[in-house]
Amino acid sequence: MDEEHYFEKVAEYKLLAKHEVGQNFLVDIGAAKRIVQAASLKENDRVLEIGSGAGSLSYFINESKAESDLIDIDDALVFKLQDDFKSNPKTHPQTGNIMRWDLAPYQKIIGNLPYYITSAIIERILLKASSCEIAVLMVQKEVIARLSAKVGSPDYGPLPILLQFRADFAKIFNVARTSFSPIPHVDSSVFSLTFKNGVSLQEAQNLYVFVSQLFLHRRKTILNNLSIVTKDSVSAKEALLLAGIDTTRRPEDLSLAEFQKLRSQLH
Repeated sequence: MDEEHYFEKVAEYKLLAKHEVGQNFLVDIGAAKRIVQAASLKENDRVLEIGSGAGSLSYFINESKAESDLIDIDDALVFKLQDDFKSNPKTHPQTGNIMRWDLAPYQKIIGNLPYYITSAIIERILLKASSCEIAVLMVQKEVIARLSAKVGSPDYGPLPILLQFRADFAKIFNVARTSFSPIPHVDSSVFSLTFKNGVSLQEAQNLYVFVSQLFLHRRKTILNNLSIVTKDSVSAKEALLLAGIDTTRRPEDLSLAEFQKLRSQLH
């Protein structure tokens, strides 16, 4: 089936879109193609698509020679894709929930993320996708600012710090709300995560837990937060001094390198 005919069929599924799970189907052929191209799929890649929906990204993933698992929680849409791509034994549409799916086998991850669990999905990718080289993801436009937040900004926190530790972040392009059917209330953006080599998932998990604890009381000083974590204000102050961190600073003022240095003083 050619691109135009396929995407006309995708658009027809707007009447079946389930708003409670954030279904808006991408009908912009150029945007869909560009998202998949950004992942640089190769024949020996194993690819996961998160939220395959009516098949907008799946169409171009199927066109590659990569082995792919296309997962969605909507059985009806999965059946559609199983029929669409039945001639390709390397394309596997399946019913699945990303929050329970094993991410370890995949070198490439692609997806238009549902808005209501965007942060949870990105967190899971960063903590569980042990083989991933590149993830190309589409999110609501305002999410980009949160993910790329810099030290000292209101959005800076555990998730942006974890992201810095695990991957290099790059915004690729914006996608207008009119590129979807039904049309959502917001525009979207596409970004990539290029994962760093040699980063331990256990170390990422430990760092994320540590940083999350220190952000529990965001407006308190780093000394107050660390004292709560260690249950010992004396050792907390000593660790901060050894790490060269002013005890009156707040968690949002510390860089990734400073969090790492501080954590090393506690072990």
